[in-house]
Formats: sequence, C-alpha cells, structure tokens
Amino acid sequence: MKQTAAETAMKDRNHGNREPAGTGRSRGHRLPEAVEVNRNLPIQVAALCDTTGKLHPLWFRYADEDNQVRKVEIGSVLSGKTIHYVGLQIEQFICASSIGGRRRTYEIRYSVENHRWYFFRMID
Repeated sequence: MKQTAAETAMKDRNHGNREPAGTGRSRGHRLPEAVEVNRNLPIQVAALCDTTGKLHPLWFRYADEDNQVRKVEIGSVLSGKTIHYVGLQIEQFICASSIGGRRRTYEIRYSVENHRWYFFRMID
C-alpha cells in the first residue's frame, strides 16, 4: 500500500529516521552569549497566536553546550515576515532581548510544515 506524504512525514518524525534538509541538527551549540552561533539551533518557544493566526513569540529555551537549559525572554519583536526556502514556508522573526546586560538582536524561525522553531542567527 502506498503511503501519503503526511504518513511518511509522521513516520520519519516519530522514528527520527531523517531530518528535513536545512534543519542543521548538531550538538554543541552555544547561544546567545557567544558571537558565533551555528544556524538552525532547535529551540522551544512560547508564543501567542492572535485571532488572525499571527504568531507572537514571547520567550525561548535552548540547551547550551553543557546541556543546561537556558531561557531567553524576547524583549521585542522588531519584524516578522513569511519567507519561502527550498519549498518550505518559514515564519521569520527578528527579535531583541537584553542578554548579559547588553541588548542583542537575533533571528528565530518557525517552520510551518515541520512545526518546529529554530534559532537562526545572532545579528549583533
């Protein structure tokens, strides 16, 4: 019997057989204190969804290189837009937070098809 694309995606997600291209799954990420951050660090995000369906990220958590869970409160969302990357719909957010006593600007992304959040890059 032939599987649908949704069944195949669910099977891959549940068994961890493979990740979609461009997710950048790797260990040992440092964020956000480090200047260099590997792209596509998987993160946990708390976000609100308004009545129009627009996402509003509030904070995110990540595991640092020592596997300590760190939480970053999103001070402000400077911009948000939908982009299309290799056929995937991505919600892109440029955010700012006070980290280590300094205002830092960074980009987080939400993959609509995969329902996953990623820390994409530190801007400053």
